Amino acid sequence: MEKNHKNLCYRCGKERIVVKVWKEKIGNSTVENTETACPDKECQKAMDQDIAKQRNKRLQMEERKKESARNRKISVHKKS
Repeated sequence: MEKNHKNLCYRCGKERIVVKVWKEKIGNSTVENTETACPDKECQKAMDQDIAKQRNKRLQMEERKKESARNRKISVHKKS
């Protein structure tokens, strides 16, 4: 199979390399996953840190949303 496009790093512009390829069965479908990384170790390290920050921020937002929903339910029951 010939590669029609390049997967470029969004930070440094180098072509990303394939680290791991695996298949997963989800329901009746089989999904092929490909993990790629930047060949520049420092760039990849910085990207991993950015991704971790984004993940933590998203998790904190989800927690605040759940807490807010719990507080609303409690306040509604107290008014009744």
